[in-house]
Amino acid sequence: MIRRLTQGFKNQELARKLIWINCLLVLVPLAAMGLYTFGSFERAMEKNVGSYQLQTVKQITLNIDTYMNELNRLTLSPYANKDIMSFISSSRTPGQRLELKEIESLNLFVSSIFINGRIDIMGISLYGEKGASYVVLPESQYVTTYKLDESAEWLLQAKERFGQPTFITTHEVQATSGMRYQVFSIARELRSFDTGETLGYIVLDIDPATVRQILLQADPGRKESMYIIDGSGKPVITRDATPTVADLGAPQGEGTLHLEGSGDAERRLVAYVTSDVTGWTTVSAVPVEELMKDSVIVRNSIALAGFVCIGLAILITVFLAFRITLPLRKLSRLMRKVEQGELNVSFPVTSADEVGQLGSTFNTMVSKLSELGYLLYETEIREKDAQIAALQSKINPHFLYNTLGSISMYAELEGNREIVTMANNLGKLLRYSLSSRKDTVTLRDELVHVNGYMSIQKIRYEDRILFASNIDEKALGCKVIPLIIQPIVENAINHGIDKGVGEGRITVTGKETEGLLTIIVEDDGIGLGTEELDELRDRLRHSKDLGGKTGNGLLNVHRRLWLHYGEPYGLTLESMPYQGLKVIMTLPAMTDGGEQ
Repeated sequence: MIRRLTQGFKNQELARKLIWINCLLVLVPLAAMGLYTFGSFERAMEKNVGSYQLQTVKQITLNIDTYMNELNRLTLSPYANKDIMSFISSSRTPGQRLELKEIESLNLFVSSIFINGRIDIMGISLYGEKGASYVVLPESQYVTTYKLDESAEWLLQAKERFGQPTFITTHEVQATSGMRYQVFSIARELRSFDTGETLGYIVLDIDPATVRQILLQADPGRKESMYIIDGSGKPVITRDATPTVADLGAPQGEGTLHLEGSGDAERRLVAYVTSDVTGWTTVSAVPVEELMKDSVIVRNSIALAGFVCIGLAILITVFLAFRITLPLRKLSRLMRKVEQGELNVSFPVTSADEVGQLGSTFNTMVSKLSELGYLLYETEIREKDAQIAALQSKINPHFLYNTLGSISMYAELEGNREIVTMANNLGKLLRYSLSSRKDTVTLRDELVHVNGYMSIQKIRYEDRILFASNIDEKALGCKVIPLIIQPIVENAINHGIDKGVGEGRITVTGKETEGLLTIIVEDDGIGLGTEELDELRDRLRHSKDLGGKTGNGLLNVHRRLWLHYGEPYGLTLESMPYQGLKVIMTLPAMTDGGEQ
């Protein structure tokens, strides 16, 4: 019932809403309003303060998480150091001395952790499952005689985390000099990439002072307790000497609580946020009296202003309701006409206020809407044509230079047969390249162009390259944009075969299935590593580069296919190191009669 009334009120015209509001303001007894306003104001202010307090705790927790993630990344550094992983996985007997090379590697690793003045890191410990250990304590030399305590609580937690970081609450560490330091720690189980077995552990001991500085970002002038607790409710780090809340327990997640004081204890508003990184909870507790000390002054001011405004509102609202909403209603009707496609409308501007300016802007918008739509369409078409033309004009000229060099060499040293072959094929390639300004050619013509190109390359590489093609007869008649296979074959020679040893094979296959033309160019060259393949795939998906020094016949062809046929079509890559590269090209099967 209430929801229906609320929805009905929302659906009424603005003038009627204003009138209804005015009537309600008049009919509500002023005395009851005063009492209600006071209670509502107090509750709203307390709620807003709690929300602000929660947002502050969230921001501080986010800052602490950022700091913890930075430290967490340092625990991953052994994976990037082969010598450190080798040391951790090595078998050690008690008292076995470190080799000079091992000491150098370990010292270099520790120095990389402490680089850039990281005074917050108090100590670093490396433990191996087979007896290896290397521990650097505050103001101490390294120690290699520590034995891993299998019953240590942090070790049991780290094993349960399966390689994820384990955050250890504040505890004491003792340097070899006898000095004791308060630290919290981050531990991580180190596993073998090959077998997944546990090799050892890394532990970083951190000075809590940096976290205290982050906690001090909140307003320290208030009587506020701010601290961090673990999952069991025990304090981990406190901002200052302000006592913690004894009966809070171990809240999880985020939210606010009102804790009633017992005896002389004050009623407190508590905000808490649990970190997704450490699992610890940041707590802020402020006495409610401290938060609401200015509420009486604000309440009285609001009450006085409210009575004055109510009296004025009753007199003015009705007049303004109809005076202001009249042009707005008219403008709303005109907008509905424009929405339906009727553009020959105009709003009569009779004033220079906001409504008049809105009407003037509406008239300008309507008058230029058609023109802007046409200009946008024309601009997109021109940009697409320009990009296609730019892509077609960037065919790498290095091949022609190499061919001319080879012709000159054979003319001087060998005789005329090779010159005739290379010159004829070069002439065909030049003619085909000049004809590439055509929108489409047949796949048969494109394959003839590739065969001529490979004839020259076989002479240049002295039959080191084996080339074969297997295209279905049905696919040979399909229309394609020119120069889409030769750049990929050239890429296979330059980056696959040429960098390898011995003979290389390049195979071009193609077929047409259910209106889709698939062309595969495959070589048995050096291939690509996982990172290189992922990087190249990402460039194919996101790069708008037209090619250049780095390759990129593949980028060139993929971009042309994408611009000409649309986003579903283009190149996909498959490769493994030293097993060649397979480039799969997909495009719609088109004939003279249109798409199949």
